[in-house]
Amino acid sequence: MQSLACHACGTCVLVAKYSPAHTSIQWTGSSEGTCHELAAARELDTAAYLLRCGALDHTVDVAVAEGRIPQTTRVEPHVRPLPSQESLLSEESLPSEEHATAAR
Repeated sequence: MQSLACHACGTCVLVAKYSPAHTSIQWTGSSEGTCHELAAARELDTAAYLLRCGALDHTVDVAVAEGRIPQTTRVEPHVRPLPSQESLLSEESLPSEEHATAAR
């Protein structure tokens, strides 16, 4: 992730760009206190939950277009997937190994 300051308010965040549609942003300070757009939404409605800041989105887009934030690949570790709830339920309905052996 690379540090980037918003052009509108100067809030510094960490940014990683994985694809044209996938951007990861990590706030490094209190977003409500430093981001004007998030603070304004909070003033209008204290229960407001704003997922994005349009000014920061624009800053990231410009930085990517100028090559300051390169698109990188993300490597996921190889892990066995967790079982789904459906598969757990179907396993419960199967006879256990002890019962299957005793039935033979």
